[in-house]
Amino acid sequence: MSRLRVGGTEIAFEKMGRAGPVIVFESGLGEDMRGWEEVARPLSAFARLVLYDRPGIGQSGPRLGTRVLLANTVVEQLAALLQAIDAPPPYILVGHSLGGFYMQAFARNRPKEVAAVVLIDSASPFEPPGAFGSTILPRSGSIAAAEEAGFAPSAVAMLAGPPFPPAPLIVLTATAHDVTPEHEALWQDVQAQTAALSPKGRLAIVQGSGHCIQNDRPQEVIAAVLAAMREVGADR
Repeated sequence: MSRLRVGGTEIAFEKMGRAGPVIVFESGLGEDMRGWEEVARPLSAFARLVLYDRPGIGQSGPRLGTRVLLANTVVEQLAALLQAIDAPPPYILVGHSLGGFYMQAFARNRPKEVAAVVLIDSASPFEPPGAFGSTILPRSGSIAAAEEAGFAPSAVAMLAGPPFPPAPLIVLTATAHDVTPEHEALWQDVQAQTAALSPKGRLAIVQGSGHCIQNDRPQEVIAAVLAAMREVGADR
């Protein structure tokens, strides 16, 4: 693991692999890069990987700024980090939960830098307001609270902003969320809408997996990333 000061904050990151396309991983709400271990090491044989902790999370320094973290801020911080560590585009973006939402923002804001996107039980701008928020409120002043507070305004801005590019998009969705059948059906509908963002999008349902598919069914995530690489000819 390495650290680099970007925008006044020290960001912890790890680069893996020596050749191939650059795959960038974005973790969920308040989560650090350790959650990718089961999929990152196998994939490092085929590509160059970038994992990192957002400011205020894991081994990164404290986050600067307001109590609300917007998706566009995350995008610009990540883009600056990738440039600083010499990780060139086009990228294959992989995001889980809120990290998938941030990767959607990256693809919309910087479409020329994106080769493909893989979303893992991802948050989406199509969620009905408040439908899927945590029942346990994050600690006031925490990075999780700032990220959660930024979701609603970021979703509004995302839908009003640039469209999602026509890039390969694979949306993995879990089925075991321990919610009512009606709530589960709503989640599946949101995921289907998300997959339809791109004409090259497709939905892949991972039966029996919980929210963290990368931990419950890591082979499904690995297979999806390898499929995205094949679609863009990055497996050669």
